[in-house]
Amino acid sequence: MIEEIIRLNEKRIAPEVSKFKDIVRIDFIDIFPTSNKHKEELDREASDIAKIIDITDKGTFYLIDKPIITKWGNLRFLKIRYFDETRLNWEAAPDFKVVDWDKFKFENKNFKTISREKWEALEYKSDDALIYFLNPLVTEVYDVEN
Repeated sequence: MIEEIIRLNEKRIAPEVSKFKDIVRIDFIDIFPTSNKHKEELDREASDIAKIIDITDKGTFYLIDKPIITKWGNLRFLKIRYFDETRLNWEAAPDFKVVDWDKFKFENKNFKTISREKWEALEYKSDDALIYFLNPLVTEVYDVEN
């Protein structure tokens, strides 16, 4: 189920991602359950293919045992989000590493900026895609090699 969601999202967002020439690789992906029961099912599956490395107010972070190969590199890290009706338009939202985050931010001023105490994100949203560019990268925060 998790890999199917990742593949569906990969196919859906590929045309949007191709617009960004500065993408280096995928950093991690948020998976959005369609219900509380679906979250439980996703967490059960994730526990079979990954280990929990954090539980936050947004969901559970997992380090995948065997990376999932995507169009944008190896995916080693994912988060199963808590059910949230505002995310039902998308099955998942990947985060990407870019060549130069500050330059990317400057060149994409129309993106929504999300600032928190320890990180900043750029959000790209369309009918077909929800994509993030974080600084620092989630894999850097959790010291996960990708």
